Amino acid sequence: MKAVCSVLVLVAFAAPGFAAGDPTKSCILKARENLPNIAGIQIKTSRVRPMPADQFANWKGQSKPIIVDIETVAHGHGEMYSYICASSPSGQPFVQRIRAP
Repeated sequence: MKAVCSVLVLVAFAAPGFAAGDPTKSCILKARENLPNIAGIQIKTSRVRPMPADQFANWKGQSKPIIVDIETVAHGHGEMYSYICASSPSGQPFVQRIRAP
């Protein structure tokens, strides 16, 4: 019984750490979920970059944000979508679309 409880406790504490350990993947997945609903949209590439220093200087959030760029193609027309991603106090990624320069 003690072994089962120990395993359950370890799994419960390891799961949030695993999600928080790789924010890049969770940010990319969350950004993909927020792409516009366009028939036939295909993702060509996705990449992550740091927030520019001049914008980061004004950042008031607790977590360090990153920028997620997703390159898509729909009906022969390519478009780049950029999202800022930061983690919420609960550890979940929060994304918001931004206009890339």
